[in-house]
Amino acid sequence: MVGTFYYIGSIFLKKHSNLTLKVYQRIIELMLNYEIVPGQRLVFIDLAKQLGVSRTPVNNALSILAQEGYLDFVPNQGYSVHKLTKQEAEFLFEIREVLEVGFLGKAIRNMDDKNMKWLKKRKNDYEKAISSHVDRKLFILDTEFHASILDMVGNDILSARYRDICQKIFLRFRTEDLRLNRILDIKIEHNDIFEAVCVRDVERSKDLVRLHHKSSQQNLFPIIFPTD
Repeated sequence: MVGTFYYIGSIFLKKHSNLTLKVYQRIIELMLNYEIVPGQRLVFIDLAKQLGVSRTPVNNALSILAQEGYLDFVPNQGYSVHKLTKQEAEFLFEIREVLEVGFLGKAIRNMDDKNMKWLKKRKNDYEKAISSHVDRKLFILDTEFHASILDMVGNDILSARYRDICQKIFLRFRTEDLRLNRILDIKIEHNDIFEAVCVRDVERSKDLVRLHHKSSQQNLFPIIFPTD
């Protein structure tokens, strides 16, 4: 099982019980681990049995996930895992870049020694996790490196939204299909971004982030949309 990586800031979740939240988290984990896949129909009765809970929290969690765009709901047919379209993926990448580049200046202005050490730790966490194969943990650590920069802005809603967007992207494909040399390139790109941020070079940091996102999109799209 990969580490936790959820956007839990939804207003919908605040209206429900802790059990609904736990079911919500568990379903996200199933998606992260590719135990339920894009396009798969979800039967809440079966999910309730699998998770060892009653039907009510499962139904609540599925409703929340549908409202957040993770699931599709069709009356009289139920829920299925949403299949990301190429246009949706392009929009998500665009929003992700706008958020990160748009707030980089403020993040760097707010940076202190504690922030810098935490960002370095996130960079190192990614590097240490690299092995002979690609797994989903790397995508969580990649997101956390970038999110740690945005965390310096001090806007919890911004940070949560950024993580949610990244999660929506990489839940939709098998990470194992990404080539290992791309993972090694990401390591280099992270290091370049880290060095630019540490010397407070805002414009270079922005340029490097743009290049990083462009390379990510160029490598991911053939995997997510192999027939396009």
